[in-house]
Amino acid sequence: MFQIYHIARQYLTTTYRSRTVFLFALAMPLVFTFVLGTVIGSGGAGGGEPLRWPIAVVNHDTGDFGQRLIDQLQTSPDLELLFLEPDAALRQIQEEDLVAILTIPPLFSEQLLHDDEAELALATSATQMMPGQSVQQAVQAAASQVSGVVQAAETSVNAAIALERFDAGSDEANAYFDQALSRADALWTSTPPLLIRTQPLTRLENGGQIPNGFQQSSPGMLVTFALVFMLNGAIVLILEREQGTLRRLLVMPMRKVGILSGKLLAIFVAGLGQAFILIVAGQYLFGVNWGEAPLALVILVIAFTISITSLGMLIAGVAKTYAQANALASILMYSIAALGGAWWPIEITPEWMQNLAKLTPTYWAMQGFHDIITRGLGVFAILPEATILLGFAVIFLSIGVWRFRYE
Repeated sequence: MFQIYHIARQYLTTTYRSRTVFLFALAMPLVFTFVLGTVIGSGGAGGGEPLRWPIAVVNHDTGDFGQRLIDQLQTSPDLELLFLEPDAALRQIQEEDLVAILTIPPLFSEQLLHDDEAELALATSATQMMPGQSVQQAVQAAASQVSGVVQAAETSVNAAIALERFDAGSDEANAYFDQALSRADALWTSTPPLLIRTQPLTRLENGGQIPNGFQQSSPGMLVTFALVFMLNGAIVLILEREQGTLRRLLVMPMRKVGILSGKLLAIFVAGLGQAFILIVAGQYLFGVNWGEAPLALVILVIAFTISITSLGMLIAGVAKTYAQANALASILMYSIAALGGAWWPIEITPEWMQNLAKLTPTYWAMQGFHDIITRGLGVFAILPEATILLGFAVIFLSIGVWRFRYE
């Protein structure tokens, strides 16, 4: 065990003695996290005016509740309302000047008052999926408030009718409804309803939320640069074989498995350290909330690091020369990073690409990170992803050790 520790320590000391390597392992991921996170959306870090998504409102309703809905939407910090004619709104959304068009139908107020199914038409831009999701959530919240106020007033009137204070449909009932409506509206505004926060144990298919900004770029660059440094670290084994370093180590009273274990332990420790440093930097530099389940994050990072260490061992076992290993690692690291959703949300890619991505460890790592960051899930949710990552590790490591040659 001491020999394994000594080899791992020697590898780490030799590799990270250079400040250039050390800075590149940490500085470059942070630079790319900032650039990519800024490009694909606001990540919540930094100041400035909040981003407001422009939406067109086409109101065909002649009653009060269409205007109530508009008033509520205007209080949203995420929306910028534009009142346009249908043709103008359609033209602007086609030109990508709008994120969405909200159409309030003619009988919206009447349907609300008569317990009919009131429907709103929300058309979102096909090219602005993430802003469209934010707009949809804001519209749903405003519509829920308007509907909730009406339901509260109707419940109050029905209770008064049950107590025989007046007859249904009478002038007293209508006046009482108006008073109850005003009272419910005032109470909702001054004292919002109690919000219950839930912690799902498992992830629904497709998750329901698309990560954007630094929520996407921080784990994505963590995964990408873990691939870069850990795979390059593993193919150093090929270089040491070509230079005769491994052959000289075999002369020492040390088993082959000890030599290989020491090298792999060093790569694993380096990857683990890099990952946790980038997680801390993501939280404090870019405002990424890495969830409320630290154990889930630890389990996922360890499983991912083991799988990539094993992938490096696979390359070292399959490649015959350093040049061959270097080319294979370069192809693999960038292709599976992009395919697995490290550079953009996997949800925006075609279905065939999403299915193909499931054959890569990066896909399962990113799904686990988004379960923690975007969906706020815990240990039970990421166990399937961690198990699959460890399954990849077993396959990669078995083939790599079997095929590896020391001379």
